[in-house]
Amino acid sequence: MTAAIGKSARFRNAWSIARHTALTLDLTVECARQFFRAALRKAWADARWVAAPAKPAMGKLLLQRGSHPHPTWLAKVTGKDAKFGLAREFLKGASVYDNGPYLRFEFPLVEGTVLQDDTKDFWVVRDGALVEVSRWNEPEVAAIHARFA
Repeated sequence: MTAAIGKSARFRNAWSIARHTALTLDLTVECARQFFRAALRKAWADARWVAAPAKPAMGKLLLQRGSHPHPTWLAKVTGKDAKFGLAREFLKGASVYDNGPYLRFEFPLVEGTVLQDDTKDFWVVRDGALVEVSRWNEPEVAAIHARFA
């Protein structure tokens, strides 16, 4: 949700921009009226830029496409499941051909997100980057399972 920025604050900001422009050009403060229209546009643009919510960075993962009995998948781990061990939210991939058939998955890079692919390897978002955790790395895999216990 964006924060509301008051109209009076925008006008005060516009007047300060106009005064600053007039003084920069060695004009009197009374001449600031000439610059007010442009200053008001800049103040509204600044207010919209400040109020806009930041979009999370998007991560991309390219996985080689599997065969019919063994499809390629990528899922976000959401918790514990009685039947499958981990509850997963499957992501939709787009088919790409780049020297072979691949699936491209795009997702927001939110710190601490855990993903799992069809080879049962994990992918964890750490410090804004996607880090692969092999299924053979037992301490890290145990830590992931304990996190969702």
